[in-house]
Amino acid sequence: MKKIFITVLMVAVAVCACDKATPEREPQPPVEDDGGFEEPEPDRPEYVNANLIYYGGDDMDGLSDYWVLNLYTDMEVMDGYPVGPGQFLSLAMNAPYNEAQQPSLEFLVGQYVMPANSMDFSAGTFIQGEMHEIDLPGGSIMRPDGCFFGDIPSGETEFEPDLLREGSFTVLDNGDGTFTVEGIMVGTEYVERYFSYTGKFEPVDRAEGGQGTDVPNTNLTEDVLLEGLTEARLIDKGDYFFTGEGNYRLFLLYIAEPGVDLSQDWPSGTGRLLHLELFVPADADPADGIPAGEYIMANRIDGGYMDKEDIVPFRIVEGAADVFEYNTGTWYQEIEESVWVNYGRITGGTVTVDRNGDSHTLSIDLTDCGDPAHRVYGVWETSGPISL
Repeated sequence: MKKIFITVLMVAVAVCACDKATPEREPQPPVEDDGGFEEPEPDRPEYVNANLIYYGGDDMDGLSDYWVLNLYTDMEVMDGYPVGPGQFLSLAMNAPYNEAQQPSLEFLVGQYVMPANSMDFSAGTFIQGEMHEIDLPGGSIMRPDGCFFGDIPSGETEFEPDLLREGSFTVLDNGDGTFTVEGIMVGTEYVERYFSYTGKFEPVDRAEGGQGTDVPNTNLTEDVLLEGLTEARLIDKGDYFFTGEGNYRLFLLYIAEPGVDLSQDWPSGTGRLLHLELFVPADADPADGIPAGEYIMANRIDGGYMDKEDIVPFRIVEGAADVFEYNTGTWYQEIEESVWVNYGRITGGTVTVDRNGDSHTLSIDLTDCGDPAHRVYGVWETSGPISL
């Protein structure tokens, strides 16, 4: 029937064509031969260096372990960064989960394909490239993460990343102590990235350290005496942790040297300052100042969340870990033209507040998160109310 229908249709078209005179067609100029399209030969960088990092996995789901393999061509390395000209390739892999949580290369061998979605961390998939904002003491920066390629200009360490999203690659055990990784991937520049590398892998174990930026939360090398801090500002942050129970308020007290501007949301200028957060009674009025009493440290869970039982009056809020640009909790800082120079995340100690009318005397004895810890201490006094 299909053949009959096609035949009938062709006849009908022919009949219709006979009903009308065929118009004369204008002569067309000859088409010049452009030689046809030739696909450019893909680059195949000669990767001669490898850096393999093992980050481990999540014990809760046990789906996979996270590995990152960095490959780069023959380049000088300065402060841990390859210096161009050259090419850099980062491969982020979800390898099978190792219950021992150790960097065993046998778990790394296999094929890695594109994940089903951004939340697919199953074994045998790679992490698609994307840009991440990283919070640093000098301000936030954007850095590529996952799988990406970079062509590093001469004399530079920075590059425009090609965020790799599609393709596949394999990791092979050659049986002689060496491994081979090879594949083809395509990213945001829509260029096929061919790669191959053979060599020994000596993994760096960072399973305990997590996948952070490796930026320390304190760089203090000695104790800090708080003196000469004549500027102050008291800010009421209310029910900052949204408990809804109405049993506390959060006061933020800045005390700083004269060169620090406290008039905006975040301190600027040059000088030393203490960013001190205190839980006070719910009926406290910032216009009346800080309630008298002894304040003890309320520690966070792994430097992050607060236990609800610790969100009560007369506690000091520990500094939140790895949060620099918009830091919260208690921190000591030294800034130059608004850039952090020396700093310490406060994780221990006490503050005692004595009152004489509107006047305050704060006996401060805090410690940072260093090992060993450094004291941040001193007596700070006012002769009247604290500026709001």
